Amino acid sequence: MTAGSDSRKDLIVKLELARKQIAKLEYAIEINDKTPDVIREIEEKYKFIVNSYGELMTLINRDYIYELVNDSLCRAFGKSRDEFIGKTVAEVWGKEKFTREIKVKIDKCFRGEIFKEEDTFMIPGGEKRYYAVTYYPYQNEQNEITHIVGVTDDITDRKKTEIALKKSEEELRVLNEKKDKYLAIINSDLEKASCHVRSLLPDPVENRDLRIDWKIVPSVQLGGDSFGYHWIDDEHFAIYILDVTGHGLDAALHSVSVLNTLRFQNLKNTDFRNPGEVLKGLNSVYQMSEHSAKFITMWYAVYNRLKDELICAGAGHPPLLIFKEGKIHASVQSKNIMIGVEEDHEFQSEHIELGGSAVIYFYTDGVYEVIKRDGEMMTVEDLEDFLKTHQTQNGAEMQILYEMLEKQSPDGKLDDDFTIMKVNLKR
Repeated sequence: MTAGSDSRKDLIVKLELARKQIAKLEYAIEINDKTPDVIREIEEKYKFIVNSYGELMTLINRDYIYELVNDSLCRAFGKSRDEFIGKTVAEVWGKEKFTREIKVKIDKCFRGEIFKEEDTFMIPGGEKRYYAVTYYPYQNEQNEITHIVGVTDDITDRKKTEIALKKSEEELRVLNEKKDKYLAIINSDLEKASCHVRSLLPDPVENRDLRIDWKIVPSVQLGGDSFGYHWIDDEHFAIYILDVTGHGLDAALHSVSVLNTLRFQNLKNTDFRNPGEVLKGLNSVYQMSEHSAKFITMWYAVYNRLKDELICAGAGHPPLLIFKEGKIHASVQSKNIMIGVEEDHEFQSEHIELGGSAVIYFYTDGVYEVIKRDGEMMTVEDLEDFLKTHQTQNGAEMQILYEMLEKQSPDGKLDDDFTIMKVNLKR
């Protein structure tokens, strides 16, 4: 015998079983029409089901009299069944409430409408409860609406949750308005502070001895990068760049403080023509222990115009890149620790003979420490290769570099401040 024939046989057996069950039901219906005891048994089962039902149920006739209520309704309102059955709605809930609120809803239902609403009732003990009430028209065999069935569901927990939620939403809205107001004030202050920091940076310069171009883009409104340059005397020109750890207002203020110290040469017993002495003086003033655990990486360099010599000292900063005739001439590594780490550190300077015109790039690590789309971190060597192939007379390579890094970054944004300065020494 095949599997298909087995399936057909099982189906025939199930159909025969269903036919027998239908026959039993038909017989039961005939008996019910004739046997009062069976009818009473069915009525008792019906009452049991209605009274076990969790929702509140009522049956009201056209005279607005309660003919049926279930146990759930009686328990909810602390009343006995006798206090409902045979009583009018007005007698149970008060004539004023019936006339003003309830009657119009019941009358709609007697006209054939299903009416739904949410209402509140005070239950014994003075507690306010919320209910969802639905009135259904009940039709007899002649399709006449003789009663309405009321089904009421206690929604107090849901309504209390909704009310609490609305209250929370309103409180949140007020807080958001305050937050927006305060953020606007903060952003305005930060913008003013950012403008002030930028005002401290020197203008690009060009004369017969040198040309300096630069680009700085903080990763946030205020950053810890800054730089400067100025003539110490007719022979010596100071150039410096620094990066304070962190971002935001604290880092920016620290950076500005160091920048002003260098601009106004406010270090006692320090020869600002000697980079090693300058870093030593800064290190004694800006120790991490006294400045919110912030340290500084930097370069301080002095160009001797007459000797065509660069004297420089680096403190934990990325290397200086020196180009001559478009080719890399030197990658000068920093040989000192960061400013603020060790109070008694002796900072060393380095002398570099330039031998004619040269281009020197000062920059912070945000210029090359960028995760590329391939997941690899850009290196100083990558930066060196870029600058070697993209050098221009007006420093446009810095903007090209910034745009390239933005595109390479997975989210199109740089995580650190972007600061680069191009110093073109002319001979």
